[in-house]
Amino acid sequence: MDKISGFSDDELLVKILSFLPTKEAVTTSILSKQWKFLWMRVPKLEYDEMSIYSRQFYFRYLFSEEMGESETYSIASERFQRMQCFIEKNLPLHSSPVMESLRLKFHNALFQPEDIKLWVDIVVSRCVQELSVDFNPFKEKPNALLPSSLYTCKSLVTLKLRNNILVDVPHVFSLPSLKTLQLERVTYADGESFQRLLSNCSVLEALLVELCTCDNVRKFAVIIPSLLSLSFEISAGHCAAEGYRIDTPSLKYFKLTDLSKSFSGLIENMPKLNEADIIAGHNIKKLLEFCTSVKRLSLLTLVDDAEALTAVYGDDIVFDQLEHLNFRIYGAYWSKLLYWLLIASPKLRNLEFNEIFSRDGAVDTLVRWNQLSSVPQCLLSSLQTFKWSGYNVSVQGKYLATYILGNSCQLKIATISIGQGLDPQKKLKIETNVKCRFRGSPTCKLVFY
Repeated sequence: MDKISGFSDDELLVKILSFLPTKEAVTTSILSKQWKFLWMRVPKLEYDEMSIYSRQFYFRYLFSEEMGESETYSIASERFQRMQCFIEKNLPLHSSPVMESLRLKFHNALFQPEDIKLWVDIVVSRCVQELSVDFNPFKEKPNALLPSSLYTCKSLVTLKLRNNILVDVPHVFSLPSLKTLQLERVTYADGESFQRLLSNCSVLEALLVELCTCDNVRKFAVIIPSLLSLSFEISAGHCAAEGYRIDTPSLKYFKLTDLSKSFSGLIENMPKLNEADIIAGHNIKKLLEFCTSVKRLSLLTLVDDAEALTAVYGDDIVFDQLEHLNFRIYGAYWSKLLYWLLIASPKLRNLEFNEIFSRDGAVDTLVRWNQLSSVPQCLLSSLQTFKWSGYNVSVQGKYLATYILGNSCQLKIATISIGQGLDPQKKLKIETNVKCRFRGSPTCKLVFY
């Protein structure tokens, strides 16, 4: 109550409006004279083209040319132009002394890259703290070049750029307050712009980068002592000549999605890593070697070759802190990798097994779950929850579930959510079969979805 009493009536109303979408905040201007210009003091603005019409109308607009719906296209164009004029008129007059955030999301060819550059320049002059720009016109259009003033913005704490944005980092720039940076499928003015940007972010804590086939990044080096979170995605066709190097001594969260077949790099110095999410088709063992300190591990291997996966295992890797494992499969040969992870994780408490895709006709005989005589330590002493999910059901998946249920002495709850693509009778048969199986923990509760 004391905090509220410190605000004037107008300040309190502006605070309330800041929690509303920009479109809703603007509509309050018709309530009374007092409300007419209040929304222009709101420090958070969001202009999203999807907010000007219903989702149903949006999809009608997308296919209007093919369907010959000229009237639909005309209405859509008019609304876009009205929104464009509204921003041009009101953004320069916005009276909030500090712009906490501006979010721009335009996926229409009617919006011009020059407009976006101008609008960003305006909010930079208002000491913007968070800036998010997503520009992806349907028709081919030049990338939006952001103003040079952005790269010397001392107030900027969060910067998120996505799609048709041209990142042109000057040789002399300063972003002393930047803590969060997201660069998704953007284009770079030259091969060094990307690296220049990273090398001068001295207080950066969270970094998300998605490299795509159309960019010109030749080297990816993240050597940032302050970084706490790193998400890095490499598309299937990307071929950076120099690979990547990651040296982040303070990192706590690491996500790597490597869809390429040959992109390689060096990962070192992650002593504080607590959580990792790995999606990769090669170098699995090398990646896991740097995750031995984690408490949470999510792993999806895209390798569908028995010989390639055999090279992953080794007694030299132990996950002595791992408590949560989310193991997702997209292929046939996964059993030995999972069995090795169970052996290497003596303190595992929660196991999730997700059959995203199981290749028909492929038989994984690397591990025969129904014939194993030895039991990993985690099943005997620590595993408490098990979740089995998936659209389809593989034979190996059923054997694994039976093995986990039959050998987990401390298991408290097992959640089964599988076979959404099966005939209801077949799904019921699987559930009945699981219920009838022996359970190592007599108090284990089975939950089916």
